[in-house]
Amino acid sequence: MSIEEMMRVQALDWMKVKTTMHHAALTSKECTGRTLGEDREPLWVEDSGSSSKASPTSKKNSVDSEPNTFSSYDTKSNNAKNVTREKEEEAKGCVLQQLKALSMTDSEPSISCFPDAQAINASIVKRELEEEGKRCVRQQLKALKDKQDALRLSRESQQKEDERQREQLQQKALRERNDILLIQKADQMTTAQLEAQQREQLALRQQTDQKLHKLALEGVSRCQRRFNQKYEGIARILLSLDKETVQVCSTQNTQLKELGQKFEHLVSTVKMGKCEMQSQYLCSIIKAEECCKSLDTLELEIIKQLAEFSEQIQQQLKMEAAKKLEEERQKQLDEEKQRREKEETEAKEKQQQLAEAAKAEAAKAEAAKVPIPSEPKSQDVPPDATATTSSCVHPDRLKFYNEILSLYQTKVDAVKPLQTEESLKQYRTGCQRAINLPLNAISAVSPQHLSQNFDKLYSFFAGQPVKVMNGASITINDHPLARDYCMLLMAKKFVSQTETAISSNPQAAFPFASVIVTFWKLLPDFGKVFLAYMYKESPFLVPYVIPQQPGQTPEQYLKTIGYRLSEKNELEKPDMYLKRQTGIARLYAAVIITQGRKAAGNDQCFELEEGWVWLTHMVNVKPLPDISATMIMEILQTLGFELWRTYGKQFVKLLVYIQNIYMPQLAAYDEGGPKTRLEMLLAKFLRERQIPQAVGILPPGFW
Repeated sequence: MSIEEMMRVQALDWMKVKTTMHHAALTSKECTGRTLGEDREPLWVEDSGSSSKASPTSKKNSVDSEPNTFSSYDTKSNNAKNVTREKEEEAKGCVLQQLKALSMTDSEPSISCFPDAQAINASIVKRELEEEGKRCVRQQLKALKDKQDALRLSRESQQKEDERQREQLQQKALRERNDILLIQKADQMTTAQLEAQQREQLALRQQTDQKLHKLALEGVSRCQRRFNQKYEGIARILLSLDKETVQVCSTQNTQLKELGQKFEHLVSTVKMGKCEMQSQYLCSIIKAEECCKSLDTLELEIIKQLAEFSEQIQQQLKMEAAKKLEEERQKQLDEEKQRREKEETEAKEKQQQLAEAAKAEAAKAEAAKVPIPSEPKSQDVPPDATATTSSCVHPDRLKFYNEILSLYQTKVDAVKPLQTEESLKQYRTGCQRAINLPLNAISAVSPQHLSQNFDKLYSFFAGQPVKVMNGASITINDHPLARDYCMLLMAKKFVSQTETAISSNPQAAFPFASVIVTFWKLLPDFGKVFLAYMYKESPFLVPYVIPQQPGQTPEQYLKTIGYRLSEKNELEKPDMYLKRQTGIARLYAAVIITQGRKAAGNDQCFELEEGWVWLTHMVNVKPLPDISATMIMEILQTLGFELWRTYGKQFVKLLVYIQNIYMPQLAAYDEGGPKTRLEMLLAKFLRERQIPQAVGILPPGFW
């Protein structure tokens, strides 16, 4: 029960008690005896009773009219107010019952049935009491209503305060949520900015890494070319040695393998870009340079070791040769002694026979008296004088060399109008493109591949049209000088392959040589032009050691024997010169022993005899440092197998001559690596009594 209901119930109880006591006070004045009990008769009669009885009902109705008016104020209240109204109605019912009982007690039956003054006063008092009770009830109801209004107002204010607090809490929560969203947005923006900065830094780092990677690749690639050239040279030295000699350099051989593996690992690391730090890219270049320097040092050690071993071998060979020579000399002395003894014995016998014959003749002469003629004395016949060859070039080879150069110069002079005319520049470019593209693609991948590239070249020389840039096509018959121009151009392009593909890959010489030999058969002038370009690049292929003219500077002389000038007008380094000359010698030897296309015929334009003639003339001209030993070694490695098989013992005698006669002459001018390698190669060939066949040579009928 709420506080309002309790207050209402207490007020009604107080009203009941007050009204009851007031009525009792009024009634006690009129009563003179006992009025209650079963033995007492009622004090009213039927008529008066009915009238008195009716009055309370009318009063009740009048009283009930007030609550009805009051109840209209509460029609809009809730369920709690309805309960309160029911309790008020019950209280009012109790009050009316008490008033009814009071009226019943106040109405005394009269015999005359007329009210007396007391009855009137009692009715007036009763009416006043009723009015007072109504007024008190109205006051209490008004007080209750005021309390209810105050409570409603307090509740409304409390609700408003609660709503205001709730709105404040909501606004505070909204502000907090907005603050959180702002903080999150700021964090996101900060994170995005940080990520953008990190991406920019990462992109910048990647660009820097790419640049450093590119620089490292360029630096390491330059070192790789140097390393590979030096490594191949050392490997060829070691491969040309026998097992006994290789064991002498076993330590250096192991170091060479380790150094090669280390350099390969370095190159693979740089190519894959596995360097975690930027400084490692620069360190990779430094390491590559260190590997090249280590390889140079290793080469010097190997050459020194081989030179010492070669000296030991030479001393052993000299001792064995001296011993053998001594034995042969002793044997010859013994034989000479036996021959002399035999001759003396025969001479004595002959003298005895002559003495006996002389005696017989003397006896006969004396008998006949005829003098004996004396024997005529023998006279010595002077030996025939032999012609001596030049120390620079054999006259026959010089004559051939001049004929080749004369033909070449004639063709060069003839095509000058085509070369110099500006309007034919596009035509010249088309001719170069028609020759360069198939020529650069020549390789021994398959017979079909080699034949396809040859057909492209030969079809152009046969007059068929060839497509060039912009969809246009040209033929070799478009200009009368085009054939000689393209022949010179193709010969020059073949010779240029010696310094690019062949110098680093010896096996590449044979497919080029096969195509050259085929063109030589089909176009004889091409072969002479090709030789002219070869002789211009290396006069040692004649062989012709051009002498230095009086007043000629060393640079000018080096240019005459094949050295080149760079774009900065600097003379090329000796190692690059020797590498280029090595490629030229390989192609020259490959042309000698390689057969052309089988459809072109079996005739060989450049026979094996050319190799024999070159070798025999080379050992009779003046040796030069490095280049002489290099050229002889390359020719022997490529042609040695065929020369030994063809010339047999004569070739072996030539090798012995080179070892015993030519090498001491070369030692007076050359003490470098090529000379040492040639000594080891000759010792190996003579010790094993064989020369291996060159690797990569094309079999007969390959295409």
